[in-house]
This record gives sequence, structure tokens and C-alpha cells, in this order.
Amino acid sequence: MTRIQDVGEFEAIRRLLAARPKVQGVVVGSGDDAAVLTPEPGMELVVTTDTFVEGRHWRSEWIGAHALGARLSAANLSDLAAMAARPQWAVVSYGMRRDHDLEDLLAFDAGLSLALVADGAGLVGGNFAAVDGPEWFGLTLFGACAPDRAWRRSGARASDAIAVTGSPGRAAAGLQLAQRFGLPDAAAWWAPLFEAWAAPRSRVGFARSIAAIDAVRAAIDVSDGFAADLGHLCDASAVGAEIDAWPPDPLIERAADELGVSIEALRFGAGDDYELALAVAPPARARCESIARDANVPLTWVGHFTANPSERTWIDSEGARRSLPRSGWDHFTQR
Repeated sequence: MTRIQDVGEFEAIRRLLAARPKVQGVVVGSGDDAAVLTPEPGMELVVTTDTFVEGRHWRSEWIGAHALGARLSAANLSDLAAMAARPQWAVVSYGMRRDHDLEDLLAFDAGLSLALVADGAGLVGGNFAAVDGPEWFGLTLFGACAPDRAWRRSGARASDAIAVTGSPGRAAAGLQLAQRFGLPDAAAWWAPLFEAWAAPRSRVGFARSIAAIDAVRAAIDVSDGFAADLGHLCDASAVGAEIDAWPPDPLIERAADELGVSIEALRFGAGDDYELALAVAPPARARCESIARDANVPLTWVGHFTANPSERTWIDSEGARRSLPRSGWDHFTQR
């Protein structure tokens, strides 16, 4: 194994830069003191950032370096998808121990780069820092959208339909099963649940296609938990929400039984799904469904927004009205 301390900071950087793909709109890229970029005239800049901390966001025995890089990209890409923005450039910071495997570093950077390139973005700079404790990786992603065209959390109206991409709750189920039983093998019934946690799918292309038809009035990235993130959207839009038609998911149901928790705890609670919750104008439902089919993105209609801002309810399988949980992932209250 070649460690970073064996080759030094600048040789490690040289090897990273040699492997990175070229990016459009870059006047001066990686390798100088700062990047010089050329934004498209008349476009607005959209910026997001995420940091993954060892032991908090990942465990090395669960996820390889390449997959971890792709997952960090997915976290940032999901935020831009929630704004219907087009990803363009990213900068990354590495906090690594001196004995970090150089090949793992190159694999991480490759996973990061390939996931970004798939949505039209690329790395244009970054920074190294040596740490003695847990390692961390931080990514800042820049995107663009036309003026006043970015989706926001505000804008939902009473009677708008609530749509979600993917299957919120699967990532939480996969993570909890891994914590209890260790990694699944390929034949394990819950391997798709762990895959939902380890390799979330980008919704950028789908979001940009939906944005083109003016169907979405508000949107949010669902990564801290469906109920909590839906609550943030409701707060910003001054509306309430009723969840009344969530189709069953046999994998989540089996996971809930194995874990001894409720289906709703997985579906509505803290999770790492990196999906989207959308407020959709009712007349546009059919067109949204068509776009989702063409993009091979699961899209589920789960309820509607209401005029009462304090209403956050769901209808259970027996028709009883229950309150949605208000809690989701919180870095400073959960361990």
C-alpha cells in the first residue's frame, strides 16, 4: 500500500489532477491558486455544499472509496435537483490521515468525478488537510438556472398534489439492517435496501425535464427524512399536508418486521434517500407521470397540500387520521 505520506501532498495532487476529466466553462482549473470560471450570460448561480465525516456518514467496512465519492456527489446533486438547476463545477476538500491509502484516494476522486460528469459537472479545484482523528470530505457544487426559474420550498398551494421520487424509507431500512446484521451479500433479500443507502440515484435530469413544463410549484430534497423535509416545505409555503395514498412497499414492510419498528418509522423518519418531494399543480399530473416513465424514475402520488398550515397528517391502512412525525435527521441531537 502506498500512503499519502510516502509520496507527499503535491505528488498526490498531481496524480489526482492527471486523472480528472476536462470541464467546460473553465478558464483556469485545478492546479492553480483558484479556479477561473465563465458563467453563462444571463444565468443565475446555484450553490450547495455537503461534508461527510467518517463514523458519522460512512464506515469504511461498509462502502468502498469509489462508491463513497459517488455518494458524496449524489448528496450535492440532490440539492441542485431540488432547485431544478444544471450542475456545472465543483470543488472538494479532503481531511485525511497521513497513512491514507493513495489508491483509495484516487478511487474516491474517480467516483466523485464520474458521478458529477454524468450530470454535466466536473471538479475544478480543492484542498488537502492532514487530520489525526476521523477523516472527512467536503464538496461544494455550483450550478446554473435561468433567472427566477429555480424551484424553492415556498410556492406550494392548497390542493397541489404531493409527489415523491424513488421509495423514501428504503435507505433508512438498508442502513439499520446493515447496522444489525452487517453487509448483505448479493443474494440477500434486503440487498436493494442497502443499495438505496450506498448508491442513491441522481434526479437532476428528471427535475430539469419536469421544470420545462412548469408543473412544480415547490420542491425539496428528501435526505433528512420525508416527514421532516415535507414539514420544511409546508413551513416555507404556509400550507398543511395530508398523506393519504402511499402504495405498499414489500421490502420496507419486511424490513420493518425484521427490525421490530413500524413501516411509518422507516418511511417518514430520518433517512438518507436523496429523493425529491414535489408540490405539483393537479392538471400537470399526467404529464409528470409521462416524463417520469421516460426517465425511468419512480414517481408516486402520496397526498395533497391543505390550506391549514398546522395540519400534517397521514391516513393509515384502517382509515384513521394520524399526525405525521415532526422529527428527522439532526446532526446535533442524534448519534
